[in-house]
This record gives sequence, structure tokens and C-alpha cells, in this order.
Amino acid sequence: MTVTVAKMDGKLVEIVKVADQVAFSRERGWVMVCFDFEQPERKKSSFRWVPAVTRFDWVRTFSF
Repeated sequence: MTVTVAKMDGKLVEIVKVADQVAFSRERGWVMVCFDFEQPERKKSSFRWVPAVTRFDWVRTFSF
């Protein structure tokens, strides 16, 4: 299993998905992040799409 974690605005987030197009916008380039990734899969509820131009302080991939 591989998880990509990033630091954004002082918070740790999980990068869940990267999409070129989404249904709610004509702009291209989006990243879905999860703000409560420490929860079990079935309890995760805080997801948000952010533009791909969003700056992350750092991004790391963990495999386990």
C-alpha cells in the first residue's frame, strides 16, 4: 500500500486523486486531498478538490 502525504497550510493531508478535468469546473488540473486521513477508510469524511497549482510545503510517498 502506498500513501502520498503533503503539508498544506500547516496541516498534513493525504493526496487521494489527481484529475485533469472535474465535473464542477471548466478549469483543468485538480487534486483531491483528504484532511482526516488518519481515520480508518470507512470513517474518512473530509475531502476537498484543490487546484493543481496549489503549493504544498512538502510531499512524501510512504509504502508499507
